[in-house]
Parts: sequence; structure tokens; C-alpha cells
Amino acid sequence: MVDTQSEMPGSFWIRRLCAAICLAGAIASCAVASASAATGIVPPSNPATDCDAQGGHPDFTLSGLNRCRAKEGIGPMVLPSNWSALSAPEQMLVLVDLERVNRGLAPLIGLSPALDQLAADGAQIRNDPAFPSGGFAGGGGIWFGGKSTIAADYAWMYDDGPRGFDINADCPAGSSSSDCWLHRDIILLKGTRGTLVAGGGSTKGSYAFEVLSGYSTAGLMFSWSHELRYFAKRPGAEPLERLTHKASGG
Repeated sequence: MVDTQSEMPGSFWIRRLCAAICLAGAIASCAVASASAATGIVPPSNPATDCDAQGGHPDFTLSGLNRCRAKEGIGPMVLPSNWSALSAPEQMLVLVDLERVNRGLAPLIGLSPALDQLAADGAQIRNDPAFPSGGFAGGGGIWFGGKSTIAADYAWMYDDGPRGFDINADCPAGSSSSDCWLHRDIILLKGTRGTLVAGGGSTKGSYAFEVLSGYSTAGLMFSWSHELRYFAKRPGAEPLERLTHKASGG
């Protein structure tokens, strides 16, 4: 079901799809295993409330994103020097990987041409992307309708629960549905088999992204390892308390 909501600045709609396939008689799904992270909140834990649950409109900007990260104990996100030259799918991979590595999780290694096409199709119809017919262990696909890739990251990561502006169509206000925070869980997925690869697609005001575990890494068009050269400092775990301590001269 697609939930349409009243217009407000930066309003959008999101839905979630969890992939599950049968491999060797067992179901491998997008259920997220516990991860050992250096900082922040990672699955199976989730924030107690949406970032904007205490009032105020969501702030779909980098400063708004960093405000939400600070509430979680994560330092500010630092974008690469070539940010403005990146395509929307490339920006989505960078944002997702920064969310991951700043929490001590392994990055998605890159964008798959096949998954990019599936995500582009999802963006075109404004829905969660479809999945390959096989060849992966698990994962998830997510969709966002709004103004930018940064806004998409804000929505998926920090406004996906039941006590905010009710912008997750699968998680209405006051809900205890298992669909609450699943966009976030997909972004922070820990691979159940093999490495994690992604696909991204966009059209005007519509963004779709897919994360798969154990999928083929052949022919990746854009890789995290190549993008690292555009950061002044290699991204890593960024606990807010460590940054504060440095700033105070300790």
C-alpha cells in the first residue's frame, strides 16, 4: 500500500521491501544479525524515537542529518570532494557507506550494473526495486520520493520509526509493526553470506536503492575503494565523544 500524506515542506513517501529466497532448503532473508560496532546504534537495536519526534519538521539537509547523527552519538558526516560530480546512485552509495563505516560496519563494496537497472526501474514506478531471480543470500530494497539523496538518507535512517511525522507508510504513528525501522535495517545490513553490493536508481524526485548479500561482484561500475581518494581523511568510526574530546584539547 502506498500511503499519501498531506503536503508540507520536504514531504515524501517511503515503502520497504524485504528480500527472501530459498537456498538449499533454507530461507535466507534480510533479517539483520547483531554487529560489533565501534559507535552508534546498529541492528538489531534501533533508536527509541524518530529524530524529529520531539517536535519540529524534518530537516532534509546535511546539517539536519548531522543533528540527527549527533543525537545518536555519531560525529558529523564529511562528504567527498567530488560530491557534486557524482550521480544520484553514486551519492546514495557514498551516503550509505558513510552511515555504515562511521558505525564501525563494513562498507558496501560498490554498484552493480544489474542492480542499478532494477533500482532505476523502481525509481521510475516510484516503488521498491525488484530483485534478481537468484544468486544472492538476502537483502532489501527501499524507495524514497523527495528532493535529494541527502533527504533520502535522512528519511531511511532517522525518520523511519513510529513516533515522528508518520512518513514511513509501513509504520504509522504509534505502531509496533516490525516494518518500523526496516529501511534503516536494510542500510545497516550485515552480510549473511559474502560481500555486500548495491544498486541505485533515480528519476526526478524519486530514488530507489537495493542492498544484497552474496551477490556477484563482477563488473562493478562504481566502488567504495576507488571513491576513498576523494576524502581528505579515510572515513572510519566517528564517535561523537571522541570528536568532542579532541575539540576541547584533551
